[in-house]
Amino acid sequence: MAMAAKHLIPVHCEQLEHGMYVAELDRSWLHTPFEVRGFLITQDEQIDVLRRCCEYVYVDPNRCDSIAMLDLAALSEDAADISTSHSADARPADAGLPLNGCREFLEEATEQIAATVREARRANRLEIEPINRTLDAFVDHVLEWPDAVQWLLATEPAHGRLNRRSIGTAVFSILFGRQLGFDHDALRELALGALILDIGKTSVPITILSKPKRLNSVERSFVRRHVDTGVALVRLNARMERRVIDMVASHHERLDGSGYPHQMSGTEIPLYARIAGIADTYDAMTQDRDYAHARSGHAALRYLNSCRDIKFDAALVDEFVHAVGVYPVGTNVELEDGSIGTVCRHDPGEPKRPDVLLLRDSSGGTLKAMSIAASEPNQRIRRALAAPIAAH
Repeated sequence: MAMAAKHLIPVHCEQLEHGMYVAELDRSWLHTPFEVRGFLITQDEQIDVLRRCCEYVYVDPNRCDSIAMLDLAALSEDAADISTSHSADARPADAGLPLNGCREFLEEATEQIAATVREARRANRLEIEPINRTLDAFVDHVLEWPDAVQWLLATEPAHGRLNRRSIGTAVFSILFGRQLGFDHDALRELALGALILDIGKTSVPITILSKPKRLNSVERSFVRRHVDTGVALVRLNARMERRVIDMVASHHERLDGSGYPHQMSGTEIPLYARIAGIADTYDAMTQDRDYAHARSGHAALRYLNSCRDIKFDAALVDEFVHAVGVYPVGTNVELEDGSIGTVCRHDPGEPKRPDVLLLRDSSGGTLKAMSIAASEPNQRIRRALAAPIAAH
């Protein structure tokens, strides 16, 4: 798991008491039935479940209730012993998705792009430096915790469609670039380009962007102007890399010449723009739109595959599938025994056999103690589910 904040105190589960605030676990929150934001212990049942699921937890002394009976200062003396006796090698291979930390990072990144969008709307200019200052951290988070980031993108509500789309496309572009072997500087450019792909939409009236039906030809023409507007905004920044400009200018171009604004085809479309086109299309299809419901990640990949060597480069589509898995994180699936769950971890070496968070057993009953199925031979995925599963 990610290194816990310095003020958190590791406590053996046998020493837990009412009034302690559990901020982190010694494994993934996804392995337990608890909310991933942490919780205050108020019931014996919570302690019982923690003792079954974990060996120790991290307690936040600043959020503990005054009725906590144990001396946390004394417990802190055991911290070194706990941390050294549970090295990364000793933990389960799938333990430790730092959902709290990744949530904070995504919220900060979303607010940063929101501020950039607001400034572009207000002053018709692109303030890129605030994004640049956080770009390295953005790339590093996605590379270190790809499953946690994708889980949060798939399961948590979006705050502002344009902002969420920017973040999602950037995340998938980074994962795509990593699969292609890009170095950190190249991933940084991919992330920046993805974050500002649609910055030109700040010039499109909200009434058109939020129209609950498909746009007519006049409205579509108006929206398509966002590409030229975005390029104009980006080019005002003298230090903008050419490949970033290419992404903004050509991410709607398609291999067969059916895209816009210049109907480019084949390798006329710059590589970074072809990458952005795939990542942007995938992210758009997995989000609810005013005129269409979200598709599952698996269904979105099937669409991309149906367009191989037509709209999208076949070799790049294959690499993108390897990057996110045949059943991407967040996809609802049914296993061969009839149980139902959500993909929570993608193994690049086993793209068709991800780890699954079980939510319902084969009889349809809700699982009280959620568990991970590592897609063993008798637990292979039968199919992806289009319909959402009850809140998890």
